[in-house]
Amino acid sequence: MKSRVLILGAGFAGHTAALQLSKHLDELDVTVISPRDRFTWFPSLIWVGVGTMAPERCHFALSEVYARLGIGYVAGRAQEIDLSRRRVAVTLDSGESSSLEYDFLINATGPYLNFEGTPGLGPAAGNSESVCSVEHATRTGNAYREVVKKLQKGERARIVVGTGHPLATCEGAAFEYIMNVDHDLRQHGLRERAELIWLSNESQPGDFGVDGIEARKGDRIIRGADVIGALFFEKKIRTILPASVRQVESGRLLYETPTEEPTWLEFDFAMLIPQFRGIPLKYLGADGEDVKSKMTQGNGLMTVDADYTAKTYSDYRGRDWPAIYRSPYDDRVYAAGIAFAPPHPLSKSVKSATGAPITATAPRTGMASGIIGRTVALNVLDQARGNEPSHREPLTAMPAACIASMGQSLITGSAASIIMVPVARDYERYPEFGRDLTLSELDVGLAGAWTKRLLHDAFMWKLQARPGWQLIPE
Repeated sequence: MKSRVLILGAGFAGHTAALQLSKHLDELDVTVISPRDRFTWFPSLIWVGVGTMAPERCHFALSEVYARLGIGYVAGRAQEIDLSRRRVAVTLDSGESSSLEYDFLINATGPYLNFEGTPGLGPAAGNSESVCSVEHATRTGNAYREVVKKLQKGERARIVVGTGHPLATCEGAAFEYIMNVDHDLRQHGLRERAELIWLSNESQPGDFGVDGIEARKGDRIIRGADVIGALFFEKKIRTILPASVRQVESGRLLYETPTEEPTWLEFDFAMLIPQFRGIPLKYLGADGEDVKSKMTQGNGLMTVDADYTAKTYSDYRGRDWPAIYRSPYDDRVYAAGIAFAPPHPLSKSVKSATGAPITATAPRTGMASGIIGRTVALNVLDQARGNEPSHREPLTAMPAACIASMGQSLITGSAASIIMVPVARDYERYPEFGRDLTLSELDVGLAGAWTKRLLHDAFMWKLQARPGWQLIPE
């Protein structure tokens, strides 16, 4: 009898897991539950948010892909996981309720966008913009174009980009956005009429939630803080960091830093990334007992095989990070991508002037999510065959490549090409920097713009399971 595998969510991690398991449908019955019949290539939403790429180029229908592969698909949202019965309660898009049973469960639900974590933040409140979904990025692109029209009339504008919560993540996406705004305004001859401000919870430029970047060039060490800081200086982008945004209102926001008391900053346009939390789910144990506290951390993200002991930055260890992404409470449940709870930040935490923590949270998107999704799928396959999980991919062994767009044009554009080995520093293996700098890379130039565009096309092909998709790595 085939083992039943349920995958909650169809982002990078969930969809990659589904594709991986589709090779073994003679052994497995695989079903994906996702609230939208859509896969989104999130890295290109920054272009949608500037109006240089049409939204439809960044997504495709999941149901068509799954039907072709033989994977089940349910359009709905998981609400409750009954661990003792191995059953998931789902609210379908039609509004009806359903229930699906499983032998193995992969939680790849992605992030809950916690806009309400900062009063007044986000599109729903109408005070700031976002590029965290197709709808948000489309709205942002339209709002940004209105600013451009004002600049074309000779008016001036202040544009603020960065993070809207002291514990936000995805600073890299916000960095790409402000750099694409800068490039677009220069292309239109409007840059001198706009003041650009980078407001982030990073302790230094280029921290990106991964504790910064270094690369070795011959006998020199290139530091991301210097490179990104120089780019901000060269492009006349004012920086405010590390900053904690406390409140957003129409045309202004309240922030504080370790040296500044709460201060109001006025703006004409703001794109601010919210905090990511776990998607709200109920977890039930025997006799309907609420076991959410045993399955998740305080942020709602799932507890896995990591060391969650509270530690200071100097006490962080590479072995703190999970390797197989399985719940210690229920060994048939896994978490992939953003759905798993990191044991601690990668970056240093500081205190604001009023004592609130400011920490750039570790990202688990893009390449990392894909790798984790594949790893979890292979471990589920191991278990379904009666074996212990054998595939291990901690962030302290995982490489990551990131191409940070600084203008989409293949003629005048640019990008920061970043390779980290590994993502999370491991000073026990690499005593000097926590990473292998001979394998790490940091470069800026037109070649990166071409690479970014090629990656968009290559992965949109792969993730639609087009011919030869297996040859393109995560």
